[in-house]
Order: sequence, then structure tokens, then C-alpha cells
Amino acid sequence: MKEKNMTPTRNAVARLSLTMLTAAFLIAAYAINAPPAQAQTPAQGKKSLVDVNSADLKTLETLPGIGPVLAQRIIDGRPYKSLEDLGKAKGMSQAKLDAIKEDVIFGSAPTLATETAKKAKAAKSTTTTTAESKPQQQTTPATAQQTGPKKDQAAPLTSTARASGTLTPGQKININKATAAELDRLPGIGPAKAKAIIDYRNQNGDFKTIEDIQKVKGIKAGTFSRIVDLIKVND
Repeated sequence: MKEKNMTPTRNAVARLSLTMLTAAFLIAAYAINAPPAQAQTPAQGKKSLVDVNSADLKTLETLPGIGPVLAQRIIDGRPYKSLEDLGKAKGMSQAKLDAIKEDVIFGSAPTLATETAKKAKAAKSTTTTTAESKPQQQTTPATAQQTGPKKDQAAPLTSTARASGTLTPGQKININKATAAELDRLPGIGPAKAKAIIDYRNQNGDFKTIEDIQKVKGIKAGTFSRIVDLIKVND
């Protein structure tokens, strides 16, 4: 009788042990398969930094103590290289720098290089425009198209040429067509001899050769030797 009464107790203990074992197994399985609670915390709590060299007005206004006026001043003074450099912006106090120092970055090298390139390009454009405007003011005189006479054509008489009795290099005077003033330019030919040449030409017709000019009164071999390379009888 005593052994029969102990059988229900043993069965109850066995069921309880099985239940506890099952619960322990489930807890262990959950602990193994459950994702770590801290694995996603850093990504979710990561703070976004503001690049003061590229952020727009609205983004800069999200910084502590930065209103629309100061944000615009920051933009106008860009680029910045450091927090100390940012402190040069008008209205930026040390207290405001301390408040935002953990929230800002100062751009990347390409950002700063781009700003520098833009300024250099603007300066170069201004220099080129100035350089191009000067030659246009120096090429307009009407005398620029009349530099020097055509070959075998008498050049206009100038006071300097007349006084010196010289011609431009390579120039020859047609003694059959030249005026008294043009003949006067020849070395050794003064006003009197120039008039004598024209008088002879009017009375006897054109000179056939340059040597015929020696037939004019007052023009001898010495004078002819000085003008022989400077005169011609036809064009």
C-alpha cells in the first residue's frame, strides 16, 4: 500500500523536471538566435556633421546659435580651413564656436581647391579682358594704312626729307613725272636745279635715259653720280 501512494508523487516530479528542462532549452535557443541589443545602437545614434564650406543657408541655421544673418556671413566668407579661421566671420563669438565645434567639419580638399580655382579664373578673365582692350585703341589711326609709298612711286614730301635731301630706302623718283618739290629731295638738287629739270622736260620732252638729265644746265657729272641710283625715267 505504501509503494502505491508514492507513484503519483514520482510522476509529478518527472513532469516538473521535463517542463523546466523544456523552458531552459527555449531560453537558451532564444539567447543564441536573438540579435545583440547593442549592435544597432551606434548606427542609430550617429550624428551628422555640417560642412561649413558647402552647406546651404538652411543647413547652417540648424547649428546651435547660428541664425540666418550669421549663416549668410559664413557663406560669404568661405572657404574656411579650421575652427579658428571660422571665428573670423563677423558676429562669430568664441561661445558660438564652442557650441558648434563638435557639429562641423571644414570641407574636403576638392572643395577648397574648387573655390581657389574659381577665384583664379575670375582674375585671369579680368586680366585678359584688359589686355585685349588696349590693342584696339592702337590700331585705329588712319596713317596706319599709309605707311610707306608703293614701289617705284614717289612718296609725299615731308619737311624732314626736304631738309636732309634724302629719300626713303629703295625709293626712286621718276624725273619725267616728278614735281619740283619731289626733285628738290634729290641730293645736290636744290630749288633752282629742280626748276631747270622741269623747264628742260617741258621744252624737249621726256628724258629717254637717266643720263640725259646731265643735259640740264647746272647738273654735271658730280651731281649725277650722287643721284644716279635714285632716279628713273619710267615706272
